[in-house]
Amino acid sequence: MEKVEVQKSKEMQAIEDKFTMLEQTGRIDNLVDFLAVVSDNIEMMTSPMIEKLVGSIDNITAGGFAIENATRYAKRELEKNETPSSFGLLKMLGDEEVRKGLAFVLYLTKGLGKQL
Repeated sequence: MEKVEVQKSKEMQAIEDKFTMLEQTGRIDNLVDFLAVVSDNIEMMTSPMIEKLVGSIDNITAGGFAIENATRYAKRELEKNETPSSFGLLKMLGDEEVRKGLAFVLYLTKGLGKQL
């Protein structure tokens, strides 16, 4: 039987080295287990589950944008205005948007407290 010699490219050798390291450290087993879990979950997912997951991702993204916009607004206001005094803070409570924002933060805090 004739022996065939395989020539490896640098890229293939790099891949082999990485897989060797994964095998020697036992990490390859973790990767296989992880892929099995992902595969099982994909097989078990139904259309409503996927729609709910996509909806959750959309909500998280929208929340991130809202926080980013609010942060930019707050930074601009702080840069163009002096830091309000204690009386100035009380005066700000006359603004409906300030009261809505504070109410939101307080309800958020309450919701977090219920989770603890």
